[in-house]
Amino acid sequence: MVVLLSSCLLGVKSLTPHCHSSFARRTSRSHIQRLPPLHATLSKSSLTSTPVGPHIPLDLNYDGLEQIHVNPDIFVLRKFLSLPACQDIRQQAQRQTMGQSPVAYAGWTDDVQTLVELAAKGPVAWVALIGAWWQVQQPTASSTTTNSQVDLVVHTLQNYALGMVVATALIAAFTWYRANSLQSLRTSTSITLNDLSLKQSKSEDEQVINGTREFVQRAAELFTNIDDTSDEDNASSLLSKRRRQQEAGLFEAPTIIRYEPNQLLAPHFDANQSADTEDANRGGQTLATLIVYLNNVEQGGLTRFGKLKGSSSTGEALTVQPAAGDALLFFPADAAGNFDDRLEHEGCPAVDEKWIARIWRHQARVPPPFGLSTATLQQHVE
Repeated sequence: MVVLLSSCLLGVKSLTPHCHSSFARRTSRSHIQRLPPLHATLSKSSLTSTPVGPHIPLDLNYDGLEQIHVNPDIFVLRKFLSLPACQDIRQQAQRQTMGQSPVAYAGWTDDVQTLVELAAKGPVAWVALIGAWWQVQQPTASSTTTNSQVDLVVHTLQNYALGMVVATALIAAFTWYRANSLQSLRTSTSITLNDLSLKQSKSEDEQVINGTREFVQRAAELFTNIDDTSDEDNASSLLSKRRRQQEAGLFEAPTIIRYEPNQLLAPHFDANQSADTEDANRGGQTLATLIVYLNNVEQGGLTRFGKLKGSSSTGEALTVQPAAGDALLFFPADAAGNFDDRLEHEGCPAVDEKWIARIWRHQARVPPPFGLSTATLQQHVE
């Protein structure tokens, strides 16, 4: 069973950071696994090779949209949020209790199934058979050839049943240990903001704003204003509003994450190959990731895509420098939910404090508490 559990560990990708900038080398090399509130996807070295189709559509004419990589498509949206909105989001988060960003063991169902099948077909079966053979070799007063054959079958079945109980217990203990060990791998703090009417503040010109509401509204527009025209009658305007509300219903509630100096996010994936099972209660597969940088970060904190080239001249990996109000958009899975293993990414070690807000867009409606309530959508998404 030791060999069996070790083989599972070989399927888990190292969480060692891959940022190679000078500031990254100066900071702590603590290992952090990627997290949302309550859920995280564990990177694996062997991923199912499934053809990746087109991603979900978006408004390619959206103001400030710049494509920084093709196939897979990655976009930056300049000045996606106003600076007052960015400041308001940070203030909303600071007024609440931000806890350590939680980490969950995504893919555990597949790992458990694989280990149980491997145990059943391999070690447990052989141990049961060898143990039964040894048992029938022990001399007894009533031993006969016929009895020995029957005893061999009986002992084999008994040993196999006992072996599966022991193997299942060991697999459960391993899964528990693995899940708990991941929790210590991330040190950032985070909070989910799911009520768009709370914690409003005023900008310098006295205009009432809510940064979280602006974030959700603009995100919904980004994915729905594809065929909209500038001249809308009342009917089409109402239809567009309903489309935006439906789109926002596919979002997880915005998560605000703070990285202090030396904190980072190790290479990871936002999609989950076991999403149909493990993420069924939160909208299924993650089809799009939208990150807004809430402050300027002069040193550290780059978002890095280790499998993608950023410049043909240097050959270095694609990186994005955080700038207040700018957004980063990419697609962890295609529109059909097929996992895209090219979108592995990481947050390089922070030197300056870094704040981000993130929305995950799923395949299906994300119900509370993970998503926004119907009342919130109808009241606050225009």
